[in-house]
Amino acid sequence: MTDRSKLRETSGGAQVPPDDAISDYEFAAAPSRRMEIAIGAIALALSVLAIYLSRSIDLRMGGGGIDAKWWPTVLSSSAAVLSAIILGTALFMPVAQREDLEGAQKDGWVRMLVALALSSLYVFAWWQIGFLVPTPIYLFALLWVFGNRNPIALVLYPVLTTAFIYGLFHYLLRIPL
Repeated sequence: MTDRSKLRETSGGAQVPPDDAISDYEFAAAPSRRMEIAIGAIALALSVLAIYLSRSIDLRMGGGGIDAKWWPTVLSSSAAVLSAIILGTALFMPVAQREDLEGAQKDGWVRMLVALALSSLYVFAWWQIGFLVPTPIYLFALLWVFGNRNPIALVLYPVLTTAFIYGLFHYLLRIPL
């Protein structure tokens, strides 16, 4: 008989021995070339759109060197290169095995939709209130949704992350948030 204290609880609520947590085929994510291609293509399209949008930023002062267009262009170009690598891998390499990943479950979809709703509310709140008030609340809510119940982490992480980002942009980069 299996000792219940040695069982591991999966995200679906079932308890299984630690070695068999994901190895059971019905819980493993199936390989999918179509999904890999779709992810690569969507990421590449969004990256190219980001490059276009970053290059169309209006500069208030003379351009040249590192300006308001530089970082968005570098980041979106890097994302485009990585997306092209993902797409090329999906098209020309053997399909990646995903037996080490769990398949999608209902609670994962619910968390994703809640995170998207929170992100939409955060963008609206930032636009209306500013950066400092909604950011720690948003980070706290995301931590809670994704299962963090440690009170120290729920307080420290949002506050320290908000302070770091604010300090970086406000004092170092001199970009108002």
